[in-house]
Amino acid sequence: MATEPATDDSSIKERVLSPEAAFETIYLAFQEAEQTSDISVKRYYNIGGHSVCLRIAGSALIPHFTPALEHLSTESVLKPGLTVCIWDDVSTGTRMPPPPWARYAVYNTGGEMQSVYTRRGDVRGFNNDRICTAYNWSAASLSMSDKNKNMALYWTHDARRLPSYETSAPLRTILHWWMNRHGHQFVHSGAVETSRGGILLAGKGGSGKSTTVLSCLNAGMRYVSDDYCLITAEPVPFVYSIYSSAKLNTDNIWRVPHLMPALSNSDRMDQEKAVFFLYPYFAEKIATGFPVHAILLPRISGKTVTTLTPASPMEALTALTLSTMSQLAGAGRESVRIIHRFVHQMPCYHLQLGTNLTLIPDAILSSLEKG
Repeated sequence: MATEPATDDSSIKERVLSPEAAFETIYLAFQEAEQTSDISVKRYYNIGGHSVCLRIAGSALIPHFTPALEHLSTESVLKPGLTVCIWDDVSTGTRMPPPPWARYAVYNTGGEMQSVYTRRGDVRGFNNDRICTAYNWSAASLSMSDKNKNMALYWTHDARRLPSYETSAPLRTILHWWMNRHGHQFVHSGAVETSRGGILLAGKGGSGKSTTVLSCLNAGMRYVSDDYCLITAEPVPFVYSIYSSAKLNTDNIWRVPHLMPALSNSDRMDQEKAVFFLYPYFAEKIATGFPVHAILLPRISGKTVTTLTPASPMEALTALTLSTMSQLAGAGRESVRIIHRFVHQMPCYHLQLGTNLTLIPDAILSSLEKG
């Protein structure tokens, strides 16, 4: 976003100080982009039992935001629970106005704003009980939400330059804000459904979540997530699907030859993880949600056989909260409350991952028998 020019206009200064006024100003920028676009597109999805409408300025943005959500697509609804307005400057030929917080920033020698954004993207001074605001530097994207209007805004300068982690899990900050209000928590976790019940896998990146989940997919289990999903603790622990995407380090794709038809970025794997859109190729293996009966904390052991050892609720709580809270702008006390309530309703285990992937599904089924 461009640097705001200096001005002495007191009315603008007043508007700058108000998160609500900032939202309205940026919403006007979306409306302008929508008017200049070739078409205004609306897509509807059922996420966590709630209706969400994506209102997209221009057809050029569709392939960047909808593939990961298509397995949750629904017919249009008259009053969706949440409407997300999406646009970029390049495809619409418009320009986002300077950020209203720019005048309060400190700039480094490279011209980048300092002291305005937290590490996870919260914009200081522009979050309150009604408005949430976050900026993602690596994706050059802005997210805003107005709780009273059930509306959110997502802008980026050029959607073609969005990193794969953003297009494979689109709008996660906005969905986190909105779902949290409804007792649902966005978590950085994997989830699979077996014939005996559902499993949640928690851990930091590189712990083996994706490898575990995708090996289970090939063993007849159903997929909800390898990276991000939605949980709720009441009335029973439950996990919901958000994205049909999966990601693997490129040096591990030889382990999942069954997924190659769904590979989406074969031309960019020298720069990013391999991204698979499992829908529609594996539509019958994707679950929209299920009750959870155990939490597993995967670790790569280096041994051949995969084994289970008991884990404490505190270990599971730590694994879930650390990876979730550090990634999601605005995550706070309510997020911890939901995760805490969820964790303390089921058994937890360390999943010591072996090198023989065919043995992992049996170990997961064993955890349910123990539970």
